[in-house]
Amino acid sequence: MGDQRQIEALNELLKGEYMARNIYDQTKNIQDDEQVQNMLAKFQEDHDRHIDQLTYRIIELGGKPVEGPGMVGTMANLSAVYHSLLGPHQLLKQVYEGEEMGVHAYEDRLDGLDEVSQALVKQIMDEDHEHLKFFEARMDHEQQEN
Repeated sequence: MGDQRQIEALNELLKGEYMARNIYDQTKNIQDDEQVQNMLAKFQEDHDRHIDQLTYRIIELGGKPVEGPGMVGTMANLSAVYHSLLGPHQLLKQVYEGEEMGVHAYEDRLDGLDEVSQALVKQIMDEDHEHLKFFEARMDHEQQEN
């Protein structure tokens, strides 16, 4: 894959990171549940770091990083705010699905990347898999309470 195609792939992943970060930022303080607030704040920090890492890699490849999530990300953000008002369970379900889609986006682009970009993407995917485990545990806890 040429640098331009890699830059495009990494920029698509960067949009997803902006989307995740913005969703966590917008919804963490709406929740009354302190554990959910803390979890969302931690994951927001992770996605902020991913944004920095992807931005740096795109620049290294000679590209111009995107600066936001685009229209799809804006719509996802509005949906997340709505779901957060319905309670922690609805929000957790939605952000879990978003994290899962993000992992699949990384997996879909992995093979076409150079070794340096692959290593970065694998590290981000590992962290996102950890996010999914936290969401699963918390959603299981929510179901046991109901």
